[in-house]
Amino acid sequence: MGSFYKLLIECDRQKREKIDHLLGVSNEDPAIGWSLIFEEDSPNFTKALDIFIDLISRNLNELREIDVSPDHISFWYMYEYEQQCNMEFAASITKGIGDLGIVFCISCWQK
Repeated sequence: MGSFYKLLIECDRQKREKIDHLLGVSNEDPAIGWSLIFEEDSPNFTKALDIFIDLISRNLNELREIDVSPDHISFWYMYEYEQQCNMEFAASITKGIGDLGIVFCISCWQK
């Protein structure tokens, strides 16, 4: 797997089923929690963070009702690179993530 974005919600199996009903079915290993991944060949790859922000914003109250707080949620950018690693994110993206109180993690590795 090359570069990808991941929305990860740390949760147990019972909460995962509730999150599946609320946000849609997770597309990764259930032992990890709930997640939504957009790989670099996905048409949603370039707008993944916007999609994640919108999805959590629209459902944050419902997530809190099932005892999922922003502390349990993280956005990830996993980036495979050659020679040099550079990236930038629009202010609206970083502000949207910050306003939600969600951690944004970036992991880079050389091919």
